[in-house]
Amino acid sequence: MFSIGKLAIATDCKIPTIRYYEKIGLLPPAQRSAGNQRLYSQANLQQLKFIRHARELGFALPSIRQLIHYRKANKA
Repeated sequence: MFSIGKLAIATDCKIPTIRYYEKIGLLPPAQRSAGNQRLYSQANLQQLKFIRHARELGFALPSIRQLIHYRKANKA
């Protein structure tokens, strides 16, 4: 499990951006520790890397949301 700080370092993404992606539903809600700290899984890390890569390629957030939807549909 990753804290939000460790996730930010691993993905080169700012903490407020991670919170924003979670708020708008690009990332699923984080699990919480007993101290109410956000905890992220390896799957969350991979999804955030996917989002960051798509942003680097110039995709807008609504398009990324659709890509995530297609990606999940292909895994099912």
